[in-house]
Amino acid sequence: MSSAISRLPGLGRLLQALGVNSVPAAGYFGEGWSVGTTLALYWLETVAVIVLISLRIVLHRRLTRRAGHWNVGLETRTKVAGRTTVRHGKTTFLVSFLAVMIPFTAAHGLFLGLLVFLVLPEHAQAPQGISLDDLRDGTVAMGGFLALGLLLDLVGLRERPFRWLERVAGRAQGRMFVTHLTIIFGMAAMAVWSAPAALFGVFVGLKTLLDLGGLLPDKEPSPDPPRWLAWLDGLGTSKDGLTFSAHYRKSIEDERLQRESNERPLAPGEGAA
Repeated sequence: MSSAISRLPGLGRLLQALGVNSVPAAGYFGEGWSVGTTLALYWLETVAVIVLISLRIVLHRRLTRRAGHWNVGLETRTKVAGRTTVRHGKTTFLVSFLAVMIPFTAAHGLFLGLLVFLVLPEHAQAPQGISLDDLRDGTVAMGGFLALGLLLDLVGLRERPFRWLERVAGRAQGRMFVTHLTIIFGMAAMAVWSAPAALFGVFVGLKTLLDLGGLLPDKEPSPDPPRWLAWLDGLGTSKDGLTFSAHYRKSIEDERLQRESNERPLAPGEGAA
């Protein structure tokens, strides 16, 4: 009985991921939603994901005070009179997450707007604009599945390591880049087949695979490089006298030490509120 209960969170995440992706797919294929409505729903999902992951980060930071929340490297470059000055500092994990997600999401919104209002009308037989009624229904349904995911993650949040939070944020960023690539390849597909459905087919397929792949367990990387890269050692050593394999092992060890440092609970007075 206990083993079955322990599998419930993983099962819930699987059902939640499938549910989120089924909403636009069911709307497009089953309810006849336009491509414009479907793409707008995906963009709204990204906005909601940014808000909900930011909430996870804030709550995890307050509950655990793991050092990783304040231990993100920041490099600032300034150029004055042709001379570039590089300064290294620290920022918070939340700021680094938002600094990537917000600009790219805004750019995606602009691309999707151009696609829906300028490109699709010239390639579609039927209207492919945005239906506010369908978009509302889709947003409510998708919001329910996203809320389910949040509730599942809040269970035992205090005991979750910082590494888990890094993976959650990393999956969101990966999904955003897939969205950007889908716009590019989807437009190419639409130009070849003259069918907006080709765009949507690429989009839903890539995103579903990415969401399901994010549910796979996080494995510790091997300290040794892949055997098929061993020939790179024959190229000699770098300026620091290390071979490729030595560099690989050093990078893996540095990552391990960084993860350990990130998991350290801060003492009262360290970090920020």
